[in-house]
Amino acid sequence: MRFRIGVIAMAISLVFISACSSSGKSSSSDQGLGGETSTTTATNAACKNAQLTSPEVGVTPTTITVTVVADVQNAFRPGLFKGSWDGVKAWGNYINANGGLACRKVVVKEADSQLSGPEAKAAVATACGDSLALTGTTALFLADVSGMNSCKDKTGKATGLPDFAELQTEPVQQCSPVSFAALPNSASCPYSGTGPRTYSVGYTQYDYYLKKYPNTPLHGVFAIPKDVNSTIVATMPIIRAENKMGIKSDFELGMSGTATQPGYTPLVQQIKTHNSNYARNGLDYKGTVLERKEAAAQGVNDKVLVWDCSLQCYDKRLIGEGGAAVDKQYVWLSFLPMEDGKGVNPELTAFLTYDKNPDGFGMQAWVAAEVFARAVNDAIKANGNNPNAITRADILAATKNIHDFTANGLVPPTDIGNRKGSVCLVGMQVQNGKLVRVDPTTPGQFDCDGNKPPLVFTIDPKAEYKG
Repeated sequence: MRFRIGVIAMAISLVFISACSSSGKSSSSDQGLGGETSTTTATNAACKNAQLTSPEVGVTPTTITVTVVADVQNAFRPGLFKGSWDGVKAWGNYINANGGLACRKVVVKEADSQLSGPEAKAAVATACGDSLALTGTTALFLADVSGMNSCKDKTGKATGLPDFAELQTEPVQQCSPVSFAALPNSASCPYSGTGPRTYSVGYTQYDYYLKKYPNTPLHGVFAIPKDVNSTIVATMPIIRAENKMGIKSDFELGMSGTATQPGYTPLVQQIKTHNSNYARNGLDYKGTVLERKEAAAQGVNDKVLVWDCSLQCYDKRLIGEGGAAVDKQYVWLSFLPMEDGKGVNPELTAFLTYDKNPDGFGMQAWVAAEVFARAVNDAIKANGNNPNAITRADILAATKNIHDFTANGLVPPTDIGNRKGSVCLVGMQVQNGKLVRVDPTTPGQFDCDGNKPPLVFTIDPKAEYKG
């Protein structure tokens, strides 16, 4: 059981690693982003006189059905990705309250993959028979996507089941022709899962640190999630990118998700040995909490200039469990933080209004659903504003042409079709028990690092791991 829990903790970190592997140019610099037509308020004029039909599986003259496959009920982390269910359900209510989609009401089905590969595969098979698409997919062990790729449409053709994923843990899903992530990992496809792969990593958060300490070379220790191969190969490109950008590795150590605070003693001792001024933990929020507590116990918390973390630390338990030990912890986001509040951005306002239990998983699932909505609207537009032009083939074709997605400013411009993220981020820091915006400080804005092109490089990520 302990190993299984460790696997879960490591795999959760994959939800967030894509934020560090962002790439692609942004059309906006360090300013608020927007300009995308709202999928919730734009009502197709053709709806008034359209003769609505049932052009595809999951579509009737009055409804469009989508399915959220997520790991929720399980013995190890009960309710694990319930936020994904909540986020897409909230999105559906929002869409329906604002005129529907393609002149129809959205119906959201929930499927529980229960941290099981067979259950995930079965959920996809069921959705193939009753849903237009998958939205907000958050299934850690979806390693077999053959059913998704070969899913037959209403005509009997193996078009595939469009998957608008929140999480893609395996290369087969990352490189599937029918799966598109809301936060792409920007790694090259096709990829077998072993050997060299090309990566694109944005400079934004690292440039922030290097500019903040221009006369102090940053060097430090890295905790690498080691329980499953997929987390190792997702983490090593980030570390090597940082090294290439000017942050030297003093020490790298593989850590298990089952580690207790004493397990971090060797890592913290290396901070002392090397006088390290930088530290990054690639595990979920719990790993950061344990490392920071051990660092506090050994008196080195204040000696480190930069305690670095990405989306995996965007969790209220970071502060709730870490307390004063996690003060000054950095957290980097690929979407506007909930701390910006209502009124700053219309999409954020909608999310906070309709999702009664908002969290990071729910927000990412909402964004994934908005990618789907954008694809539906684009498919309609590309076919003479015909609200019946929403077959799976129509939607997949439209998705491949989405290169400027912003969810109405909730996320920075993202090249969904080419599976490339954005260099734009929001930097947060724990200050006196609260997460505070530090880069940029103005709510509703992103730091795009002057649209600096990402670092592109090729490594064998597994071979880079020495831990």
